[in-house]
Amino acid sequence: MKDGALGRSSIPIQEAIIVTILRVPKSGGIPTTRARVVRWFKKEGSKLKQGDPVVELETDKVNYELDSPVAGLLLKRVAAVDAEVPVGDPLGYIGQLGETLPKF
Repeated sequence: MKDGALGRSSIPIQEAIIVTILRVPKSGGIPTTRARVVRWFKKEGSKLKQGDPVVELETDKVNYELDSPVAGLLLKRVAAVDAEVPVGDPLGYIGQLGETLPKF
């Protein structure tokens, strides 16, 4: 019987990488298409608890802090201070110790 018949493969399996993308959220009730990054509260490599403020964003109506949706490390900030980022686009990536950012 071949290994393939048992659902096994000779192709090496890579360890799964789970990275959370921190995105500009759609603001409830406020019609906006983008937000400006006012300041980052955390540096790359900083430890985050779920609910920690990560970045301050500004729309034409309001400034607000975007909190971390998960615990982990801020692996990468992809939006600079003063950058205008469209709703839904990434601001940064959060992962766990030892993880590296996958290539997108």
